[in-house]
Amino acid sequence: MKNVVVHILALMLVHVASAQVPPANKLDEYMETGMEVAGVRAPYYDEEGNLKAQLYGGYAKILEGGVADVTNLRIDVFEGKKVFMSLFAPQCFTRMEEKNGQKLLMVYSEGDVLIDMDQMTITGKGFRFSSAENKFEVLHNSRVVVKESAREMKGAEF
Repeated sequence: MKNVVVHILALMLVHVASAQVPPANKLDEYMETGMEVAGVRAPYYDEEGNLKAQLYGGYAKILEGGVADVTNLRIDVFEGKKVFMSLFAPQCFTRMEEKNGQKLLMVYSEGDVLIDMDQMTITGKGFRFSSAENKFEVLHNSRVVVKESAREMKGAEF
């Protein structure tokens, strides 16, 4: 089972890793502490301009240091034009970092998280995503439910 989880996370990271903010995105220059926004939508594109991920939030408030407190988070990760994976969380924090002239996204929470894919659903408590490290982690009480369609996967070793 451990190998299955490792393969799942590796697969997720391949698709999420390229979801970086385009260099033209200057949203953080307009954010001020205390600013509140309803109906947040933030797309992330690869170097060729293809939509790789889209972050939605019901409500966001900018805290000190440019950290955004986001409620009702959903992140859709795309493979081509199709949603490959969706992540849901009732509350999280996001912030942008700049590393080597590139803007990178950090998302983290201690609350519930649900990740839905065609072949499986993953739930847990607390998560971290870093586009700088190309890493997504469910921190506590993770559970993986493999859906019936996963039995049809070719090349998977169980």
